[in-house]
Amino acid sequence: MPMVELKKLMDDAEMLADVKAYDAAKARIERGEDETIPLEIAERRLAGESTVRIWREYRGLTQEDLAKASHVSRPMIAAIEARHKKGGIETLKKLAGTLKVDLDHLA
Repeated sequence: MPMVELKKLMDDAEMLADVKAYDAAKARIERGEDETIPLEIAERRLAGESTVRIWREYRGLTQEDLAKASHVSRPMIAAIEARHKKGGIETLKKLAGTLKVDLDHLA
């Protein structure tokens, strides 16, 4: 097989893999299993804001709402948002679960 044809086949296979990955991601979003991250959130993270605050506000929750739903005290949430405390892994897992984000999004 000539190299030109082999390269075209390889390019076509790569394009097919990309299309399949796109279709799978789109299906996860449509099923509510995944979501895109709005530009506003990315910009606020880049500006150095607390990720807990960003996601809490994006979800339309007050600190008190988040505290009740996550079983994390409101003072702890306030301290994390103010960056006075980092929050332990179990605390962050509770917050991530309530905010419906991956734990990585709060790091």
